Amino acid sequence: MRMSKQANELAADLGLSEAEAVVMELKSQLYKQASESILKSKLTHEEIAKKIGTSRARITRIANLAENSLSMELLVKIIFALENKVPLRVA
Repeated sequence: MRMSKQANELAADLGLSEAEAVVMELKSQLYKQASESILKSKLTHEEIAKKIGTSRARITRIANLAENSLSMELLVKIIFALENKVPLRVA
């Protein structure tokens, strides 16, 4: 995985290991993709929330990139539910 220069610099500033930096970058990319998927969806935030098993308010915060506590599992569930595809492939 190729990390952005900004992610590398932030990881270094935080004293993170290379593995932690990769996880941080991956989570950031998944977050952006989940937000875009929600915003493009023809479903309401309430419908998405029911489909995923979370609250409407949380879906709204994710769409607005305003949620602080997210698991990669939830982000993948959102992307998969809305785009019907796995957001990444591990080789």
